Amino acid sequence: MSDLDPTDGTVDAAIEAAADEAGVGREELLKRAIVTLAEGEDIDVPDAEEVAALESRLDELDADVDEKVADLRERFVELYRDLEAKAPADHAHAETAERLDALAADLDRVSERLDELEADAVSRSTVDEAVEERVGDLDDRLADIESRTADLAELEARVDAIDTDDLDDKLSRVAGAVVRVRRRLEAAERDRADRERLDALAATANRNGVRKAACTDCGETVDVGLLTEPECPHCGREFGELEPNPGFLGTSRLVAGEQPALEGDVDDGRDGGVSTRDVGGDR
Repeated sequence: MSDLDPTDGTVDAAIEAAADEAGVGREELLKRAIVTLAEGEDIDVPDAEEVAALESRLDELDADVDEKVADLRERFVELYRDLEAKAPADHAHAETAERLDALAADLDRVSERLDELEADAVSRSTVDEAVEERVGDLDDRLADIESRTADLAELEARVDAIDTDDLDDKLSRVAGAVVRVRRRLEAAERDRADRERLDALAATANRNGVRKAACTDCGETVDVGLLTEPECPHCGREFGELEPNPGFLGTSRLVAGEQPALEGDVDDGRDGGVSTRDVGGDR
């Protein structure tokens, strides 16, 4: 055994002398010594090209894992939205099962590639530290994917636990409530429109000093001040406007609004014009 003491500088001097004698640098000399020692011990030492190829494979796997994680995230979001929207039961569970199967297949492929790479890395015991750290990072990513897979399994269990009959009943009740609210809203809007039209008729009557007017649909005389809604108390037709009589003679008119035609209506022979009865003095 050599009596060289590594602490007194003798080893460094010997290495420098050997490097000068071989005409190479210190680092190259040490590399050659390591390779020679490994070959003597039957240790497979990867060359620079093999290390570069392994790093390239690690980069490809890293990019592939990132892509898979992004795809899983998008699928989780889509699955969550589908569950929230609760599509009809005849196809929602089938789609969910297909997505779960696809995600499981993706995870299996990623796991297989990681196993292959790890086996390759183990066989090359002298790979640089940086490469080993990259493998560790990929292990962390795989653990994260496994955690998300567990979350997916929990989500699948929640889907299986959904009572579709109970959900359909709740949806029916919600739909009925929406219809009722819509009808009440439409009725409130009609009431508001009637009040506005009645206020407009009263305002026109006050401005022109009109107390009574004739309905243009039935010809009956109507006391404008007694109206509680903008329609004729005799024939039920809605009033669109009040036409004051511009002169001293004649009658002011409450003009009936347009009445939509109904299927099956027949002409009853009434002309719908203003009555020819003398209703003078109503102004």
